Amino acid sequence: MSEPSDRGEYEQRISRRTLLAAAGVSGVSALAGCSGGDGDSATNESGGGTDGESTEEGSDTATQGTSVVSRTYRNGMSQNPVDLNVNSYNPQNFLELAGRLLHERFVAYSFATDEFQLVALEDLEFDGTTVTLTLRDDLTWDNGEDVTTEDIEVQMDLLEKTSGSIWGYLEDYEIVDEKTFEFHLQKETNPRIIKYTLNNMRVDTPAEIFEEYVDKDAAEVQGFAWEDDVIASGPWSHAEKSRQAWEFERNEEFYAAENVNFDTFLLEKYGGNQSLQQALISGDSIDGVTSLFVPPNIVEELPDNVVENRMPSKWGYGIIFNHDDEHFGQRPVRQAVAHLLNRQQIVDNGGPRTKFPAEVPCGIAPKDQESWLGDAMDDFETYGVDESRTDRAAELMREAGYSKSDGTWQDDSGSAVGGEYLSPAGWSDWTTMTNTTVSQLNDFGFDFSISTVPTNDWFTRYSESDFKMGSMYWLPGGARSAFPYFPLRYQLTNTHVGGGHNYEADTEYTITGMGGDGEMTINPLETVNSIARTASDEAAVEPVRRAAWHNHIELPMLSVVGTNGQQWFTNDEWDLPAEDDPSRKVPRPPMWPIHEGKLTATESE
Repeated sequence: MSEPSDRGEYEQRISRRTLLAAAGVSGVSALAGCSGGDGDSATNESGGGTDGESTEEGSDTATQGTSVVSRTYRNGMSQNPVDLNVNSYNPQNFLELAGRLLHERFVAYSFATDEFQLVALEDLEFDGTTVTLTLRDDLTWDNGEDVTTEDIEVQMDLLEKTSGSIWGYLEDYEIVDEKTFEFHLQKETNPRIIKYTLNNMRVDTPAEIFEEYVDKDAAEVQGFAWEDDVIASGPWSHAEKSRQAWEFERNEEFYAAENVNFDTFLLEKYGGNQSLQQALISGDSIDGVTSLFVPPNIVEELPDNVVENRMPSKWGYGIIFNHDDEHFGQRPVRQAVAHLLNRQQIVDNGGPRTKFPAEVPCGIAPKDQESWLGDAMDDFETYGVDESRTDRAAELMREAGYSKSDGTWQDDSGSAVGGEYLSPAGWSDWTTMTNTTVSQLNDFGFDFSISTVPTNDWFTRYSESDFKMGSMYWLPGGARSAFPYFPLRYQLTNTHVGGGHNYEADTEYTITGMGGDGEMTINPLETVNSIARTASDEAAVEPVRRAAWHNHIELPMLSVVGTNGQQWFTNDEWDLPAEDDPSRKVPRPPMWPIHEGKLTATESE
């Protein structure tokens, strides 16, 4: 499992080195495994590595004043490179990890400091409804050409054509000069929201490649498999890829190339969690994994050279309901589900070392609830964090017109309440949590069977509304989920599955008033959108609380588990950043520490 996708693309160049032999993986990959560590996103991106070495360690080359070690960083992943490309407008086949290597992000957010760092930008200024952005003077493509606003113009046009997130806030944009452009906002918008959105954007649209798609239908650019003539703006350039691995070479044109002191980065395919865990246990077949859940018993087996890194993923196991379903489209039934589930037990079985329950199922990340809800948090219904409130659940079911026969809840026609409960194949910790969840549901009297499907099919079933209820991450993940606007809006609209949960967000609901007093009428989408128009966090508190209150009563999705993501390094051939270095808390290692020169190859003596 992993963080939310960004974007990525860049120029293919002839490799200076031969692609590492991939056959060495087979021994490790033979284990049947589950891929999907604690990460933050829509796609499952674990990792991989290789047993074989095709480079001579210790051979150094001086480049741009930097001593470059001839060494390959072998980073694991679960995807097959052949099926993927680096066109971020092609959401089904875009490999976000490759995008992080190839294309410079506009800004970077660190969980350690709760601050944004300008990266591709030299300056970022907010003035009412105008945002002025200035590109770095030394930002270039790896073919030596400058990145200019000609490239940005193509990017902005294609983002508008493909409904890119930034266009949810823009009225228009304007090119000022070769390095400066402006966003003209529809309304004055909280600067944090624009920064979080820029955090998920990269300089990944060279005009010479993408300009031809500006006047074509969106489907044309979305179907473009960018694998040839890839042009990079980040620390790495495309070298080549095979079924087993994707190779990148050091980009000597990168403005901070001196931060990268080794010449090759490899994304290598492994079969799943167990294969990746076995590679880490071996201690010498892999250098790192960007996102991988490793249970405590396996952690105890890891050799001393394997180093764990953790950061908030703002993501986790939740439940999605089909609101068009005759049963789970009813609020009392959803509330019954919330009452009967023991969230702490789900955490205990799924991995308490890195997981924790949502204290209040309200659409706000667990560790952020107290700061945003304040004293009002005491007024929210917890639905029972560490208990199954089966009596209250049964009461709600009976009030909704259901009865129990032979231990199974039925509607007035005698049909059992239940069906398939969807879960993604290969996500080992989610498999465990799904087993626990369905066991609790069926013990109460629902009639569910688990349907474990490949990740792509999992998304497709939800997108096509071909489900009743199932597992689904309840936060969009990554830095943006630290600001309640994003997870609250995600639960209402769930664009990750095209709104396939069918929640009517843009309508008025009458619910119990805040604090339990009387009633209140609320349009949840309008309320959440109003958060974006606040000028400060202080001004956002009131609409955040109202939106969270609606969420915890209506339950457009059910917030169950939060996670701290696990990332893995090795330190026998690599110098790592200090444990308290903020670069370790920027999604996702090892990409950002390498970018900053904080993760480097140890040099031969």
